[in-house]
Amino acid sequence: MTPVRYDPTAHFDVTTKDVEYVRHGDISLLARVYQPKGAGPFPMIIDIHGGGWKLYDRLRQAAIAEDMAGHGIVWASIDMRLNGRAPYPAAAQDINYAVRWFKAHARDFKGSAEHFGIFGVSSGGHQVIMAALRPRHSDYTAVPLREAPTVDASVRYVIASGAGVDLIESLNAGDQFKLDQYMGGEAGVKAHSPQHVIESDEVIDTPPMLIVQAGAEKLVGFTTDKVLHFARTYLERRKGNIEVAMFPEAPHIFINRGLVPESEAMFRALPVIKHYIARQLDYLANPFRK
Repeated sequence: MTPVRYDPTAHFDVTTKDVEYVRHGDISLLARVYQPKGAGPFPMIIDIHGGGWKLYDRLRQAAIAEDMAGHGIVWASIDMRLNGRAPYPAAAQDINYAVRWFKAHARDFKGSAEHFGIFGVSSGGHQVIMAALRPRHSDYTAVPLREAPTVDASVRYVIASGAGVDLIESLNAGDQFKLDQYMGGEAGVKAHSPQHVIESDEVIDTPPMLIVQAGAEKLVGFTTDKVLHFARTYLERRKGNIEVAMFPEAPHIFINRGLVPESEAMFRALPVIKHYIARQLDYLANPFRK
């Protein structure tokens, strides 16, 4: 494995550019790439924005992207087919494809395909968890990457904040996000609900996971009790490595600078994320061997 150094206290100038990573007919999907200036190779992260599975685009979390890239990460924030444009799992297919595409093109951005993580907030948090659990699931891999057919969408770690982990709970509490229509009824919602997937007998990946949780989260299916239940199930049933960083009284999407007021929780959470990434990359450099 090519050595990759990541120091969350380092500072880099950053260049940005948009690239088309996939096209579906006349639908062009772009990624905004935030690239540190330097020799590299740098670790890489795919960023999935929130918006209730329906709203916003790759620029939604630009402040986080610029901050993280400035510490030495190639950060790619992607557009995907949202609710209203295509039913689920089209978005999951786009995320899966984006991971494979950026792995295959890592050198173009001075990145390392071997040091690849995924990050998401709110509905994006739900989607990165599912992407990490199911990198080879047939529902998600439907779009072939013809130039690199052997590259898969597995990731080294996943970071989610404000994530919906129990979508059946959300469905049954008024279906605020119209998941019944979007995911194809209760069976479809259950099939793409992280809690229900890890409770099942499905063969899944279990990469290290960090959940950054707002203590004052109010969205049904996203609340602290559901997240802690998910974490316990991931740990005990799936033997997955999972950490939950709790921030009391913090609201939904509290880490999104520019979208919510700055707070102590925000200023504490972002370094937690950076140092979590550093720990995951340190382990890859010095893994346990029997």
